[in-house]
Amino acid sequence: MLYELSPYRKNVSESIKGPAIILLLLLQSFVLAITSTTASRLSAFYGVEPETVTWFSQIGTVGLVSAIPIYYRLKLYFKKADLLMGVLICQVILSISCYLINYAPLLLMSNFLISMLKLICLLDFISLLVDRFPAMRHRALFYGIYYTIARVGGELADIFINPTIEEHEWQAIYLIGTIAAGLCMVICLLLFHRERMHRKIPLYQVDWASMFFFTGASLLLCYVLTYGQIRDWFSDQLILAAFIGFCLFTFLFVIRQYHVKRPFWDLRVFKNYKQIPLGILFMVLMYAFYSTNSLFNRYAAYTFHGEERYLSIIALITLCAYLISFPIAGILLYRRMPVRVMLSIGFLLYAGSLFIFFHDVQTYNSMNNLIAAYLMQGMAYGVLLTTLSTFTATNIPKESNGDRVMGSLFFRYILGAYAGYSLFSNWLFRGTTKHDSYLSEGITFDNPVYSSEIQHLKAIFLSQGMDSIHANSAAVVMIAKKIELQAMLLTLREVSLLMAIAAVVIAVVVLFIRKFEMHEIVEENKYKIV
Repeated sequence: MLYELSPYRKNVSESIKGPAIILLLLLQSFVLAITSTTASRLSAFYGVEPETVTWFSQIGTVGLVSAIPIYYRLKLYFKKADLLMGVLICQVILSISCYLINYAPLLLMSNFLISMLKLICLLDFISLLVDRFPAMRHRALFYGIYYTIARVGGELADIFINPTIEEHEWQAIYLIGTIAAGLCMVICLLLFHRERMHRKIPLYQVDWASMFFFTGASLLLCYVLTYGQIRDWFSDQLILAAFIGFCLFTFLFVIRQYHVKRPFWDLRVFKNYKQIPLGILFMVLMYAFYSTNSLFNRYAAYTFHGEERYLSIIALITLCAYLISFPIAGILLYRRMPVRVMLSIGFLLYAGSLFIFFHDVQTYNSMNNLIAAYLMQGMAYGVLLTTLSTFTATNIPKESNGDRVMGSLFFRYILGAYAGYSLFSNWLFRGTTKHDSYLSEGITFDNPVYSSEIQHLKAIFLSQGMDSIHANSAAVVMIAKKIELQAMLLTLREVSLLMAIAAVVIAVVVLFIRKFEMHEIVEENKYKIV
């Protein structure tokens, strides 16, 4: 049987193919489920704990990562056009259902499925993009170009969606996702034929048991990281049980990978290719610094809460940072800029961002004062992610590339991202409590500043019609809130300064790790990423 060599219809112009694939990648950025923006609204709408919504939003990340091995099997079973159309139709059905049906379990569980479907689309579109632009077969140029498209698409979605959610109900995000997936369907119908391009391989070879173990371990890990703070970690029976379950699922998963013929995730890649564990270790470090954006966002939420669309302004600043950093990092690596130097520059950018933030934290502020900090933070992420992805992916045989991708995404998006979020959330909570206690010790009636302030506040409440007792109580509560605010600001300054110093130390240390130059003496691979 003869197979088609190209997925495109014969009447599709060559000049249209590249831009159409880029448009498909950008449109998928608008196919969203539960985001950090909608999580708080969803929590208030259904009256559930914010941590519950946060944990269920993490289901989407787990679904995204667990879809990688499934995708490689599905693409060998289905025709390309049929696979894409089936996935896009499912996206439309899920998005419409979530928009029309106000049922919390549906919204929460759909996050897992929508993320799985989204990754399948992205991986297929990425392979098509590499085919259209052969220069992208060089790892540095590939990541410089792809991350620019993907990250800019994500920020564009934030810029567009955040005001929409402010002006309309939060369910509008699913309507936007429906429209985006629908447009993708139309483009795919016009671009791709329905002929088979390869031999059909049955789906029975998929290791579904390993997928169950992997998903279970990941969800339990996310549960521990999300609920640990509010339940005092392992002193809580549920947290302890979840951690034991995580260890059990992880043990079963690891054992199974070494005893099945076709592993779900072949863990031997960590032993066989030294760049993978080294690159992933620094990816986890990178995400520890990337998670400092939770400090920035916490401060911005307090400072600009009354201003409309401040989230879109932050997204616009970050978009500019990505447009600068990802392409430049890809070009510099392509031109043989040493990996150690690039990593040092990235961590120094994080240090500069955190030092600026440390000096800018104050009770009253303007967005203009935070532009440099947000810009440098975004540029640091662009430089580090492009460099580490290029280093980790270089000289990996094609048959092991999927396992390398699995490792990178798991340690970045599940372990690194959520451990970082948990670290800074817990650090901020404990630091605020400590500083609040310390500041409160000096608040007595013998303190003239306190006496003057409470009399001033009491007078304001009396002028608003309160009686003396209630006015005094309201003044005390107001003072307590001001103390808590100052305690939070002190903690933000403390954490940002310590992380800035840590970034400088890592930027110096990385210059002495010679293993990062291992690819300078080995010819790089040129085959397609996917």
